[in-house]
Amino acid sequence: MPTQITYLHDGSFEGMLTAVAIAVKSNNEVEGIYPSQHYASSLFTDVHNVQTDQSQAMRFFKYLQSLKGIAASLAIDGFLSENDEMATHLYCMVRESLQYGESVLYWHTHDSVNFLHKLSRKVRREAHRFNGLVRFRILEDGLQYAPFEPDYNVIGYCAQHFRKRLANYSWVLHDVRRNQALYWDGSSCQSIYIDEGFSSQVRTSGELPQKHLCQSEIHYQRLWNYFHEAIAIKERRNPLLQRQYMPSRYWKYLPEIS
Repeated sequence: MPTQITYLHDGSFEGMLTAVAIAVKSNNEVEGIYPSQHYASSLFTDVHNVQTDQSQAMRFFKYLQSLKGIAASLAIDGFLSENDEMATHLYCMVRESLQYGESVLYWHTHDSVNFLHKLSRKVRREAHRFNGLVRFRILEDGLQYAPFEPDYNVIGYCAQHFRKRLANYSWVLHDVRRNQALYWDGSSCQSIYIDEGFSSQVRTSGELPQKHLCQSEIHYQRLWNYFHEAIAIKERRNPLLQRQYMPSRYWKYLPEIS
């Protein structure tokens, strides 16, 4: 009787790919594939801690790309969703693809395929929303800074958008929830460290202290608030409808709603 195995990885994308690749090659019954930091041990399964193998992860990713690239996108978006179950569903989908080919990727009635497609849509939808909702503040040194708190880890997708939209400016896009930041200097994008104290202050208040903002930024934020209030018709305010089109969790870093 095959042994039921739980595979644990280090939480990185390469670690997840390595664990799925090893699980696919094994003859064991796979109970699940999870990041080790989020797994609660069970008495009824054997646990294998997978060591991340960059070359094996790359080979497996190339296989996913060979499935018309759709499987690779599902794997990336699933990872960015930070859903602990996605690696197990990716394993199930890949096992099916080895038997039935790439047509499996369109079996939307299949639990794992449907699960991964739904995650991908959620991640892409949120990235698209934030492309229009992110607000940059001009700091005293001229650098543009934008804090936001996405449900999913979409900072990379948003940075791709702003690299084109604000190509001639220097800016920082800051995921305050995860304290991850990307800096664009006009030619390249790189990850930077932001002090946790500063991040915590922004997370709590929803805005930077005015001492960090240039005077023109403070002035235009006030004008934007006045304009927002002036065009609003008090008698026609409908908070429920407003939340339907733009949930209140997105309001925190919008100067016009502060």
